[in-house]
Amino acid sequence: MIIVIPTKTSGEKSFISENFGRANYFYVYDTQKQIGETYINEHLDNPHGVGIKTAEFVLKHKADIIISPRIGEKSMELLRGNVKVFIPNDSIVKENIKDFLDGNLKELI
Repeated sequence: MIIVIPTKTSGEKSFISENFGRANYFYVYDTQKQIGETYINEHLDNPHGVGIKTAEFVLKHKADIIISPRIGEKSMELLRGNVKVFIPNDSIVKENIKDFLDGNLKELI
């Protein structure tokens, strides 16, 4: 399973970004390999369309799960049926992955 998380800084000790499309980085975690990789948000400074570009990034990485406090309407339309979105806790990326795997995060409706 692939999990994508928008982050403020690089790595598993980062806090989660409040804004999916305008996150500085994305942490992509493979649960089978138990390895995560950080990607810079190349669309961060675009004046518009960042949510769609971010959703395309998620689909390109074949993500199953996103952990994010909110996702824009257009991004959700693109992701619906392909990716489930879960609401993070107030902790760092690493703790949110653990909480998700333990079944302790709620799905965003």
